[in-house]
Amino acid sequence: NSEYYNKTYSKTHYNKLDYTFTVKPVKDLNIDIRGNKIQTRNLQQQLDVIDDGSEFGAIDSSISAFETGNFSSSHSMISTAFTDGDVLFQQMRDYRVGISSRIAAQNGIDITDPNNIDTDGTIKGFGVNSQDVLLPAFMAAYSGKNPDKVNTGLFRNIPLPNWTLRYGGLMNFKLFKKNFSNFVISHGYRSSYTVSSFTNNLQYNQDNPFATTNVNSGNYESKLLVSAVTLVDEFSPLVKVDMKMKNSFSLRGEVKRDRTLTMNFNNSTLTDIKGTEYIFGLGYIIKDVKFNTRFTGKKQTIKGDINLRADVSLRDNLTQIRSVEEDNNQISGGQNLFSIKFTADYRLSSNLTASFYYNHQTSKYAISTTFPRQAINGGFNLIYNLGAN
Repeated sequence: NSEYYNKTYSKTHYNKLDYTFTVKPVKDLNIDIRGNKIQTRNLQQQLDVIDDGSEFGAIDSSISAFETGNFSSSHSMISTAFTDGDVLFQQMRDYRVGISSRIAAQNGIDITDPNNIDTDGTIKGFGVNSQDVLLPAFMAAYSGKNPDKVNTGLFRNIPLPNWTLRYGGLMNFKLFKKNFSNFVISHGYRSSYTVSSFTNNLQYNQDNPFATTNVNSGNYESKLLVSAVTLVDEFSPLVKVDMKMKNSFSLRGEVKRDRTLTMNFNNSTLTDIKGTEYIFGLGYIIKDVKFNTRFTGKKQTIKGDINLRADVSLRDNLTQIRSVEEDNNQISGGQNLFSIKFTADYRLSSNLTASFYYNHQTSKYAISTTFPRQAINGGFNLIYNLGAN
């Protein structure tokens, strides 16, 4: 019962859900489906001895517990994967008026009263830059959801499935059997929704949520404060063809696409990053190449295969910062990256492998303040494996 007693109570909660299963609808077609969700919460509160020492609590009842956390879940934006970014951004801006009315009606506010309607059509207290309005508008537009039905909360209960597809059934046809030893087509899609950090709003009044508004924005205080949320989707790959021919040639073609969208609620801006990559690979094995050497003092003939591989890739990515409140879109980054990689491996023995490599990269940036760059490196490797038999 000391008046000097002062301790901090803390509690951490960690919740994780993963699911994985494989579907095989037809022969030689394997589909791996995955989903996951992670949520953490950290609560801290200062405790004091109150009254006669018979109980603990906060002396100042206005000081509530301080709570922080983060959240991530597998998601899906496949319905908007090939939609123009300008169209989606304008949809998000247009959805704000309807979502504002929807949230206000759910909270018992008369949305037909002219005194409650702002000049831009939103309901007062749930304006165009309100976190409670921007978040569902952002999720609806870029996830392809109906704004009248999209979840208006911060968290998602069910992690949506992502998948990886692999098909090798073309080898069952005579044409492919005759010319190829292996022919595989694959496809993969991954998407995620992430809240990097959230905190409880100490200005929020649980008993009367509409008692106070934010001084700067004029909107009602949100229960949880979030600086930014991020949506990511990747076709990794969109399509990939991997083939090995019976004449020692191997070919590989691959197309990748990715998007990263970060909605920042502090300054009402959207960072839009898009990338597309094309990869072409060629390989050839020169069999039974003989090489004369005198490593041990006497002449020896080494015979092995030379494995040649060449990969050419072209990646184009662009970063735009879009202002929600103003018609102001700025390109802040991005580049065209062209890459050539070549390697030649020659196995001198079961323990010794010699290789030659050459890499060439050329970058041209999307903004004029950064100069084009080239990087070239090449050389030889000699690898001796002590553990080989």
